Amino acid sequence: MTTRDFHIHHHIKEDGRSLWLYSQTARDYEITHDLPPVETPSRPIKRLHPLRGEPVFFNPSRNARTLNPPPDYNPLAPVAKDGFPGEIPVTDFEVAIFDNRWPGLAQIPDQIADDMPAYGKCEVVVYSTQDTGSLGDLSPERIALLLRAIGHRNSALLEDDKINYVLPFETRGAFVGTTLPHPHGQIYAFEDIPPIIEKQMANAAQTGFFDRASSDIPAENIVAETERLVVFCPPFARYPFELWVLPKHSVGAPDAMEPAVLLDFAEQLRRAVAAYDQLFETPVPYVMWHALPVRGAAHWPYHIQFWPLQRGEAKMKYLASVEQITGLFLSDVMPEDAALALRAVF
Repeated sequence: MTTRDFHIHHHIKEDGRSLWLYSQTARDYEITHDLPPVETPSRPIKRLHPLRGEPVFFNPSRNARTLNPPPDYNPLAPVAKDGFPGEIPVTDFEVAIFDNRWPGLAQIPDQIADDMPAYGKCEVVVYSTQDTGSLGDLSPERIALLLRAIGHRNSALLEDDKINYVLPFETRGAFVGTTLPHPHGQIYAFEDIPPIIEKQMANAAQTGFFDRASSDIPAENIVAETERLVVFCPPFARYPFELWVLPKHSVGAPDAMEPAVLLDFAEQLRRAVAAYDQLFETPVPYVMWHALPVRGAAHWPYHIQFWPLQRGEAKMKYLASVEQITGLFLSDVMPEDAALALRAVF
């Protein structure tokens, strides 16, 4: 199937889960060895926290998920004809997305005992066939394909009327909790709009923040700027060396970008990750998330936020007790100083 200027191959895995293979041009795939079905399918549940007014999701089966496998067994790598079974049972691919084997959310319509189903969807996004490296090592063209794939999955997931928010993200590094080192991200599709996202969107609509954001950023907070994008450390950053990549003209999702904007966006993402690693001379652990709007949210454009956990040489940012309890952050790095340091290596 051809969508705009990229191609999608949809494959149903042995256990019924979907696998989508994205490529820049049409290609054939050789199917090899798939993973067998799990003995007990996941049935995640949801309970409401009466004091916080928000859901909590449970799925004990996730305790059985793959954790730091040996190099010879990489479930995110392509599978050779005589190789171990894996999640992507083809000999080669460019970008792959598949249904998570141990999801925290699932499209299960019925109630489970006295609990509510944790309705939603969880997918894994594999950046390339390389089992090491990062976004910073990929070409802008490959990152653009990755962004198109994420845009495609966002649109497809929102075809389910019960899905109200889609969150693509990457957790990088063991310090942040990554259990598979192969460069990859995830997509969570929620029935409930996460309260913190809903609050931020409401504030954006009330204040018009994004209507003027790209033009109101103080010069000392800008790390890089092109005709189409601005990369900056926000003056209100909660994380050390926090970085945003924001289009100057609002777009709703990656697949809504014009090709030139998409390539520029991809290049700035590549440079951001490379700059982090060059600044600290090590792969920097971070959470990176694609800020996609809830359907119809006119005041919330698509952008990307990086939340690094490194605050200095061999120094990490641990969430202090007061931060975990209150949600209010204490930062050791001024955003203006972070921008100055990143500008030097961007």
